[in-house]
Amino acid sequence: MEFLTQLQIIPTVVAVQEQQVHDTIDFAMRVRREVFPMMDHTRLPIDFEQFREHYLDSDDAIFLVAQMGDAGIVGSIGILPYDGRIEAVEGRYEAQSAAEIVKCYVDPAYRRYGIGSMLVNELENAVKDMHYTTLYLHTHRFLPGAVDFWKRQGFTVIAEQEDDWQTVHMDKLVGK
Repeated sequence: MEFLTQLQIIPTVVAVQEQQVHDTIDFAMRVRREVFPMMDHTRLPIDFEQFREHYLDSDDAIFLVAQMGDAGIVGSIGILPYDGRIEAVEGRYEAQSAAEIVKCYVDPAYRRYGIGSMLVNELENAVKDMHYTTLYLHTHRFLPGAVDFWKRQGFTVIAEQEDDWQTVHMDKLVGK
């Protein structure tokens, strides 16, 4: 990847192990606070409160991190079974057929080096061995470059909401 030529160390992408859970949550919450300052950050999201149950003990989910030498974790991404909770895409996916991409974050100091693309690529490789047919995500127009990033990863816009969050819903078929 030509983007990585400016980094001294090429990141490695790995599935989070038990001993990395605390650092993984700390990383994701730090970046989440920067990206979404308007959210309430006093409580962890439920998947982080129950990280083991949601990611480590489940065959239907995975959480990956990008690590770089002394810098530690510089990126994260996960998938969970899509739970049908979002009205804008209601009825689009058969039960248990879609995985939702969650918490895709790259440390601001390490953006534009291809780390996000590495995370997505490794996630897609992991999903090939699961039962999913579709990857679903939502992002927001106010996040600079987010929609374009996901389009470059092969995702298609399936719905947009004219809400305060400028929510854009996207999906992609799983490449088996």
